[in-house]
Amino acid sequence: MFRATRRLGGGLAAFGIVWLAVWLLAACDSSGGDSRSDGDAAASDGDTELDNETEPVADGDEEVEIDEEEEVNTFPPESQTPLFERGLILPPDSLPCTPVSTGAPQNECNHHGSVVAELPDGAVAALWYHGEFEKSLDSRLVWSRLAPGASEWTWPELVYDDPDLSEGNATLWVHEDETLFVFFVTIFGGGWDEARVRLLRSHDGGETWEGPVMLREDYCWNIRHRPLRLVNGELLLPLYNECLALPVFMRSADDFETWTEEGHGSGQYLLDHGGQIQPALIHLTDGGVAAITRDGTSFRRIRRMTSHDQGATWTPSELTGLPNSGTSVDWVRLLDGRVVVVFNNDPDQRFPLSVALSRDEGRTFIALRDLNADCEFEGGCSWAYPSIMQSRKDGTIWVTYTHDRKTIGWVHFNEAWLAQGGGTSNISCSPSAACKDGGCWATCENDDGCEAGQVCRDRACRTPCADAATCASDQRCGENGFCAPKVEGERIDVLCLEE
Repeated sequence: MFRATRRLGGGLAAFGIVWLAVWLLAACDSSGGDSRSDGDAAASDGDTELDNETEPVADGDEEVEIDEEEEVNTFPPESQTPLFERGLILPPDSLPCTPVSTGAPQNECNHHGSVVAELPDGAVAALWYHGEFEKSLDSRLVWSRLAPGASEWTWPELVYDDPDLSEGNATLWVHEDETLFVFFVTIFGGGWDEARVRLLRSHDGGETWEGPVMLREDYCWNIRHRPLRLVNGELLLPLYNECLALPVFMRSADDFETWTEEGHGSGQYLLDHGGQIQPALIHLTDGGVAAITRDGTSFRRIRRMTSHDQGATWTPSELTGLPNSGTSVDWVRLLDGRVVVVFNNDPDQRFPLSVALSRDEGRTFIALRDLNADCEFEGGCSWAYPSIMQSRKDGTIWVTYTHDRKTIGWVHFNEAWLAQGGGTSNISCSPSAACKDGGCWATCENDDGCEAGQVCRDRACRTPCADAATCASDQRCGENGFCAPKVEGERIDVLCLEE
């Protein structure tokens, strides 16, 4: 079993210094105020070659009435023929970048942080940042599109490049009036903790871009996933505090003409959510909101938190049954109400890339399948940082991801294909537990360190059994005479990996 080697997003890993963190949070956060900016740089022409730029053409914002009574096809899986296909948006190491240090184009470049979205014309779009390496000064935002019925993606085009600074994480969101929004960060120093949040808009399908608008002057906030239109009409943008490893948010009642910051600066919030970054949002059936997060703690599990007041307050982050190797995760609520999570099904590696299906909004999972299960590299693969969406045109599901930093990969499937999977979620145990027979058990030195009815075997507190009646309802009696997790039933198996 591999040990985790992961970047913790600059956050605090030791909660023994929680009060220092609270003080830093107050120093870094300037939440609560209305903000507005008229833009601080010109965006690029999205339809020119990557080494050309033109002046942006701005269109006026026009209100469009939304027909809320329109009948929506939910595309139930029983009506689908299983579909699965995958590929690469462009060949590895084929899009040149130009390092500032040399000024000479090279093909060995970094492709990372993609987001996938469906455009109003039915095309599938992927947007990501590209440069010599992560945080390099030549990093810029590019995108590619797959037209309806097409078999090849367009060659990547420039969306935005600040020639003196590094562009980073970005997300693409399509407004109900078909305006395209790109929320992203630009690094104004040497690292992610010196990034500022910005916004581009396009009123002509990406032909031209206006902005960027500076959404936050202060450092430490970063972005990964798209905003969510709340039931009260507001737009909630999920972000995270890079300095403290903490979920934070921006809120707007007028589609980011103005906005407020919600830094959640209490000590209790830090205790409830510390180490959790890159939140991804979905609606809940009861009108609430749920988020899953990338885990920067030793538990190495995807966390889930919910809000029942439109994101104003949140429940403490809870462990799910899915692992997290310290990398980004995403999810989508399907039109039929089920939820699909895309993640790396390993607590230590960014491989394999997998999807899991839930019918209770991410609490438990009934199917799991790998999107990429075969690694051609002896040293291991890194297929990670996924983004997911469902097409409203045909109900199929699209995922884009970082393919070993050499290109962006895509996967196209439907719920019928995913529902066929059984699969096992490969979690890790907490530092105070040992993995035996697929389950996590409290560690021990002898029987005195275990609960009544348990014995210490192989430094783990185990319950002896003669049959299943001796064990808990979610356990079975193993062949070795000790209770172990069940490995059958409607839900996927959640088993730990023994070292």
